[in-house]
Amino acid sequence: MRLIKILLAILFILNVSFAVNSASSILEKNETSTIETEKKVKETEEEYGYPYYPVSDKQLAEYIGKNYKKFRGITEDGKVVNIKDLIDSKPAVLIFFAIGDKPGTFDFLPHMNKLYEKYKDKVAFVAVLLSRSDKEEVKELKEILPLKIPVLRAYNEAISRYKITKLDVPYIVFIDRNGKVKHILLRPESEMIKEAPKVEHPEYKGKTQFQRIEMSMKTIEKYIEEILK
Repeated sequence: MRLIKILLAILFILNVSFAVNSASSILEKNETSTIETEKKVKETEEEYGYPYYPVSDKQLAEYIGKNYKKFRGITEDGKVVNIKDLIDSKPAVLIFFAIGDKPGTFDFLPHMNKLYEKYKDKVAFVAVLLSRSDKEEVKELKEILPLKIPVLRAYNEAISRYKITKLDVPYIVFIDRNGKVKHILLRPESEMIKEAPKVEHPEYKGKTQFQRIEMSMKTIEKYIEEILK
């Protein structure tokens, strides 16, 4: 009887030890899996520039000389369209923007009206809104700015196709009549301005925002003239 009790005690200890080891092994595997998952997420964020990392020079360069990326959106009158229906084989300027971006939207965007009025018969201009807004909010926004360029409400599809983050807007794409991307210009009002093909802008340092916008407008018009050729 005593021997049986001893054997049962030994089995109990072995079972507890096995359970503890198994639990420890599972926890270690879960921890390893979590670390690997977090690492993959971080690598993806760094590779694709979303949601925290601005798009890289290398990523921007991949668009140049290639066909523009198509995406769907909602027009001001509520129709769901593909961006190709708005471009219709014309040279085009796509301006991706967000309502919450004061420097890029409220300070810069109204300056585009002048170029829109000058080139709208030859170039398709589309202001692509990436914020979640409805028809009435778009109407109110255009009056407040004011903005004459047609607005297309788009979101996930446009963001994904062009790898846009909140750090990148305004994100301007210049497309020639053959549907090829010729230039991309990011943050034209900021010292963080970025272009593809890559251009350095040391002259932006120490300038006021208004001065930077004026300088950018000259660059933008130069690129518009280029896509018209």
